[in-house]
Amino acid sequence: MGGQSAIIYIDGSYNHATNIIGCAILLSYRTEKKPQRIVFRKQLKSQGKYGSNIAELTAAKTAIKAAISQGIKQVNIHHDWIGIEYFSHKANIKGRHKECSEFSRYAQYIENARESIDIKFVKVKAHSSDSINNLVDKMARSGAVI
Repeated sequence: MGGQSAIIYIDGSYNHATNIIGCAILLSYRTEKKPQRIVFRKQLKSQGKYGSNIAELTAAKTAIKAAISQGIKQVNIHHDWIGIEYFSHKANIKGRHKECSEFSRYAQYIENARESIDIKFVKVKAHSSDSINNLVDKMARSGAVI
């Protein structure tokens, strides 16, 4: 796929006390502009056991939606949780993952999105010297706090 490409950093956080997820996205696709920052929170109604996972998956889906809406055709999604790439394939959703429907919904979303955007995942080490990843981690944690 040709067209514009973007570098995206994502992270998600979960507040067990309030059952709120915080999601953060740093989307950079025009070198002359500052990266777009997206931070939001969402109240989980259920699935608290998987809150951290849901936060990460929600951040990835939202980042891809934002990129598609801006006409971006290729994204490199930097993430620090291995599940972001692993669960992007329906074949990796095993019986034990079916307890949380978000895994299957995420895999289906990624499969559908790949029809209009080239998605590459880049794993970075959490809490390391990657300053941008550390920034989105801090942003996500702030989103999960009331």
